[in-house]
Amino acid sequence: MKTAALFSSALLAATTLLSCLGTTSAHMAISYPRAQAGPWTKDLRNTVHAWIGFQGKKFPCGGYPKGPVTSFKAGDIIPVRFWTFGVDYKKFPPKAGIKPARHGGGSCEFSLSYDGGKSWRVIGQYTKTCPDIYYEWPVLIPKNIPSCTDSNKCLFAFSWTAYATNQFYHHCANILIKGVKGGKLPTLPITLVDFKPHRMRVHAAGDGKGGRGSGPNRRERELSTNGYYAAGGGAGIKGIDLGLSGK
Repeated sequence: MKTAALFSSALLAATTLLSCLGTTSAHMAISYPRAQAGPWTKDLRNTVHAWIGFQGKKFPCGGYPKGPVTSFKAGDIIPVRFWTFGVDYKKFPPKAGIKPARHGGGSCEFSLSYDGGKSWRVIGQYTKTCPDIYYEWPVLIPKNIPSCTDSNKCLFAFSWTAYATNQFYHHCANILIKGVKGGKLPTLPITLVDFKPHRMRVHAAGDGKGGRGSGPNRRERELSTNGYYAAGGGAGIKGIDLGLSGK
């Protein structure tokens, strides 16, 4: 009886631990471009899906080591993909029936940094249904952008303000960009909320779904691939309405 009781206690403890790990990790991260601290690296972290501030996770990028380097050129469209634990990142789209913790959707921004994360310029925005592992989220690298040749400083990032939680997510990929001579960076700055010293208790309008959503909005996909976010484009310093609300 005593042995059985000890076994039951151990099983319960293990189950609880796994449950906690699943809860803290089953959010969302970038699988393409191959980003930092994912299963395609030698430094997989359980917190890669967690929000900024969780267990000391820092902005920008979560504070992870450099990941794989992906090369792009001005005018390329990046077919951004997302990943969560339990999904084979080598296969797209993932099998049906997976319910990642996408917290009812929200607003996503995709941005570039040329200085190792000190400053960011947005090149794509999606609202309500983003993120979602079942879809690609295309983003244009502006045709008039300058080159970025230091993969330690050149970063592509996904940031997400969720609908159901007051949490801000930020995940980065190391990249290289072959740009144009005399190119200019976009002018729209990244939106930063829900971690100090920025505005707190903010959430975004979402689709309210926990499983598969309807994918990228057609108009937002057009804006994210037609040069709207390039220097001189229509985004300027405002971009689209991200549907943010809160204190």
